[in-house]
Amino acid sequence: MSSSSAVPAIGPRSQRYRNIGPGEVRCFPQEVPPRVALRGEIDLTTGPQLDLAYQELAQLPAGDVVLDLTEVTFLGCVALRLVFGLTARLAPTGHEVVIHAPSPPARRLLELAGFL
Repeated sequence: MSSSSAVPAIGPRSQRYRNIGPGEVRCFPQEVPPRVALRGEIDLTTGPQLDLAYQELAQLPAGDVVLDLTEVTFLGCVALRLVFGLTARLAPTGHEVVIHAPSPPARRLLELAGFL
């Protein structure tokens, strides 16, 4: 797949990353390292999308995973399940979840949870 091809979304819409609507989770397993991009309000309504992203990443060989939180306007505790799950899966392999540019709301929760 070329880099200009559309990547299917995990969630209600299939579109490019720059056009993600509020409360969406996108998984890019073909990138190196794989990336999960969250945007908008990440709360209980996005729980199923977070679960799908985890399931897709869990099928890949162990390696670093980038969690892009640049466009998060609210990060609820439900998102910690993804971070905890990925961290627990990757820690024994020497790989980690790399948190990229967390927005202020995301940073606050991650600091309280001890991830930053």
